[in-house]
Amino acid sequence: MTAREPSIETYLQQRGVELVPVHRSECGRFGLEVPALPRWGVVPEHLFPHATAALCSPEDAAEGFVPNAMVLVGKLTRAVDPHVLLDCGFGDSRALPGWVEASHDRSPHCGLPSVSISGRYEWDGHVLFARTRYTLVHHIVDQYLVQTTVTVADSLRDRMSGLADEFVDGVRIGRE
Repeated sequence: MTAREPSIETYLQQRGVELVPVHRSECGRFGLEVPALPRWGVVPEHLFPHATAALCSPEDAAEGFVPNAMVLVGKLTRAVDPHVLLDCGFGDSRALPGWVEASHDRSPHCGLPSVSISGRYEWDGHVLFARTRYTLVHHIVDQYLVQTTVTVADSLRDRMSGLADEFVDGVRIGRE
């Protein structure tokens, strides 16, 4: 039996740290900028109340799945080691059913500690491809975890993986 990698949730629970969802207006404090995607619409906030931003592309739906891009930001109630926390992001993706990894890296994003992972998995009868980046922002005394994910039907992977990269890598953090 293979030991599962810890998830971000497990890591935080073991340390008594909460991740409190943050509204987009608070993200201006540390300069979060979410890119627009051509022909993708903004999903109304009430449909994803814990998301900082959500976009979707109904016109690119395939096999009954609508491609979506999400930005989730949470404020940590206590500071944690950025690199240990971020490594747990790999465990989150690798725990998805049928996960087949395409790539992963530990490259900084906007000069901040970050990890990125992509791959395909099975969910609710769909085979999906996702690219996710976790970035840890330390602003004054607060730490924020920024998760950016684009998910598309795996059949659209060749056509849309560049767009996923554009969105995930296009999120800007910080004041230049």
